Amino acid sequence: MLLVATTLLVQGVMYLSYPLGTVNHDDNQAAQAYMIGELADGNLLIGNVRYNTGYAFVMSPIWTLTRAFGRLGDRVFLLLQMAAYSTIPFLVYDIMRRRFNARIALITALVVLIDPFALQWSHFRLPGWLIATAFIWALWLSQLAWSAAPRRRIALVALASVALGVMCIARFNFAPLVAIYGASFLGWRHIPVRRRAQQFLVVALVSGGVLTGYFVFIHVQSTGTSTLSCIAGNNLVAGLLDKGVPIRRSNGLRTAEYADLLTLKPLRHIHFLSDTYPLWRQPGPWVPDQERTRFLSQPVGAPPDVIEVGFPPALYWYLGPCATDALLYGVGIEAIKNDPWNTLGKVIYGAINMLAHNSDATVFHHMYLDHARDMTWSENGSFGFFAVSSRHYNGHRLWRPGVQAYSSLFEPLNLLKLLTPIAILAALWKRNWFLTHAAFVLLFGLLLSAAISGREPRYYAMIAPFFTILIGWFIAQCAERFRPSNAGPI
Repeated sequence: MLLVATTLLVQGVMYLSYPLGTVNHDDNQAAQAYMIGELADGNLLIGNVRYNTGYAFVMSPIWTLTRAFGRLGDRVFLLLQMAAYSTIPFLVYDIMRRRFNARIALITALVVLIDPFALQWSHFRLPGWLIATAFIWALWLSQLAWSAAPRRRIALVALASVALGVMCIARFNFAPLVAIYGASFLGWRHIPVRRRAQQFLVVALVSGGVLTGYFVFIHVQSTGTSTLSCIAGNNLVAGLLDKGVPIRRSNGLRTAEYADLLTLKPLRHIHFLSDTYPLWRQPGPWVPDQERTRFLSQPVGAPPDVIEVGFPPALYWYLGPCATDALLYGVGIEAIKNDPWNTLGKVIYGAINMLAHNSDATVFHHMYLDHARDMTWSENGSFGFFAVSSRHYNGHRLWRPGVQAYSSLFEPLNLLKLLTPIAILAALWKRNWFLTHAAFVLLFGLLLSAAISGREPRYYAMIAPFFTILIGWFIAQCAERFRPSNAGPI
């Protein structure tokens, strides 16, 4: 009952305090809103080479349903998102109760619940919270499978694999985490090796089948290309620039070509507003051949020796997303080859800083929701609700006491992340399947994010629960050591 009451209190305050905001300031949210609208209008072919579509496919039916509530539609939509994400502490509680005891389970679940970093993501039209929820549901189903009969075990693993397949569509570059999930079954020593291999195969076939179905029936039909994403090169170069790895013209032929192309002047106004979202279904140039020829025929200007551009707007229009991405990928590889040890050091440094949520090591703040100090509040309000103007809100009514409480508690509560490294070491020492799995997912996810993209917190929001699962368990273990022998249950 304590977990239920605390969940209702925490999520109730968050619900009143932070409604869904506008999407105009955030290209990724605007794109998700656009794709949800396309699906609601009956267009299933929303595949493209930039934006992940899993979130849109999952949430479009809910968005359609909530439209019936008129002006309250966004509030109902938010409520359902938050309700889905709120299942995570309860699933964690059940897993930990089965593996340890009710006291450890409750402490861990409460730490997961009150994580201010994780709480915010279900307030955005972004896939982070959905991926985290799908992964925890998959782990809970695998926990049920732990002691199930063979046939039921396979059915539970297959069901979990469907959730993981949806997770892959929601964020392609987190697909390698599915391999960790499948490989973890090889550590189930209480069942025969043949059964472990069978479960690994089920994960591969089912999750791979979900992704293949999307690829064949949605992506290829929408784009005409077999390339799932044409933004990976941009992420790689932007990540290298974020880490301080220099991109020099002298790195190689691809980098020299890129530097020369950056000097060419576009022959039209280049923009990336909402009317360009359908263009990302076109892997080739977005301009007529004649204009493209004229653009490329221009004399090359004086190229920079050091390149600081990771997203070249004109090249996406004139070369097309996939050709530009291939060029950028080559640029990134040349930069790594020319400075491999520095790059490796920066990747490890970035992962360590993400592990402890060190805000000083990134230009992005871990609090994505607007802070109370950054809001302009209307003079008139009632019951603590005031109209607000800020980065996310444009006249929305927010509950001021809740906003101020969340804003003031975010940093102190997020300091718990400093315990992450020692919690991981303790979890690996424990050699418990679930804890080891959580540690490997967190470490690999952070290294993956540090290697292929920038240190942007919204990327590792997708594995946010794994921080607090490990920290909560560690705190609970410490509490158990200092617990009086005659203490009763919670």
